[in-house]
Amino acid sequence: MSKRSLKGNLLAAAAAVAIAAPLPAGAAGYLLKEQSASGQGTSFAGAAANGMGDATGLFFNPAALGAIEGNQAIGVLSGVFPTSKTSNARGTRATRLGGSTIVGTSDPGDVGMDAVIPSGYLAYTVSPDVKLGLAITAPWGLSTDYPESWTGRYHGIHSSLLTINISPTVSYRLFPDLTVAGGLQFQYAKARLSQAVDFGSILAATGVPIAPGSRDGVGEVKGDDWGVGFTAGMLYEPVKGTRFGVSYRSSVFHELDGDSKFEAVPAVPALQASFAGSPVRAKVATPDVIAFGAYHELTSSFAVMADAHWTNWSRFKELRIRYRNPLRADTVTDENWDDSWFFALGAAYKWNEKLTLRAGVAYDQTPVSDQYRTPRIPDEDRYWVSIGAGYQFTDSIRTDIGYSHIFANKAKINLRDNLTGSDAFRGNLTADYKAHVDVIALQTKITF
Repeated sequence: MSKRSLKGNLLAAAAAVAIAAPLPAGAAGYLLKEQSASGQGTSFAGAAANGMGDATGLFFNPAALGAIEGNQAIGVLSGVFPTSKTSNARGTRATRLGGSTIVGTSDPGDVGMDAVIPSGYLAYTVSPDVKLGLAITAPWGLSTDYPESWTGRYHGIHSSLLTINISPTVSYRLFPDLTVAGGLQFQYAKARLSQAVDFGSILAATGVPIAPGSRDGVGEVKGDDWGVGFTAGMLYEPVKGTRFGVSYRSSVFHELDGDSKFEAVPAVPALQASFAGSPVRAKVATPDVIAFGAYHELTSSFAVMADAHWTNWSRFKELRIRYRNPLRADTVTDENWDDSWFFALGAAYKWNEKLTLRAGVAYDQTPVSDQYRTPRIPDEDRYWVSIGAGYQFTDSIRTDIGYSHIFANKAKINLRDNLTGSDAFRGNLTADYKAHVDVIALQTKITF
């Protein structure tokens, strides 16, 4: 291959992978279960069977309406406080570029970002057999932020995803012991990511006498979209105080439309043209979820419950970003995530007519395999421990609070740069992660 041809191929590869890391809306491990304070206290055990006994169960099963008496309005605020400490980060350039060390911060510290998740619910009884519900939630989201000087800056600096899901629901009591329900999902998704671009390495690879890492730039992609899906579920209550539930939340497909932009692009015509900002589009989908739940009152004061959720992350095989700029080919990032399970056990004790105490534990399986873990979501298996309480202040006003501490297994990243596809010029990266999450949720229910 001639030097001129090699230079052209390297510039084309650089242009194609400028923003190659996964768009946050297409990454794994971003499901937010934190939509109910009454459910938070049991680690969401029994949620699909509406073990909470209130309208927040709509998030987990639209047939939760079958366990609700009268009309309800509920507001929930969930504070999510993640700690994800990055250490021992080491970056090197590809061997064909000399294998030099990527200079930068090796211990960027806590890269998780705190967030408050609001949600709201309405339940309205049309007749003893027909009920209407409305859930406004934020079911998917993430946010990680690294310093621009960290060693892995070419793999990611900022990643964020915001979703808003509006789900109207209707339920029908088909038999005295069986309620069926369905609803629609109208979902808005907004995502942004950024990372550094090693223009020094790109130019050095084409023969320009410049040191790799000496000319960094920053690239950013952002986009948003509305999508539509549905929910369906059943609630079976063979005897009063014993319920079984099953539900399905469909995938919501999005075509995120937005823009790309680049800063500090060297004054080289080929690079200026290739790294010119342009509209972008990425097809992504939130995974579908199947939930199974059980709730049983051992006595009039003590209930036990359990849940199992299966999430179809394996539909996410790749992320493809298309650029309007004709000089840039699609960027494709292989994901190949695995389906995952969530299991929870919990209990509730009615101390008296006003006060209820709750506790629960859960195992949350990561869909992220070691081979595909990235700094944007350094996810691993997690273990939940939760407590909570609810208090009936008046006949029509009740407040619940829930707290969870979530332990995560230690995670490792080991990414290799082979100068092809989405990894070109990003360098090799190894890093260790140690994480935990604290969640505190508060809700108020008004019955009318």
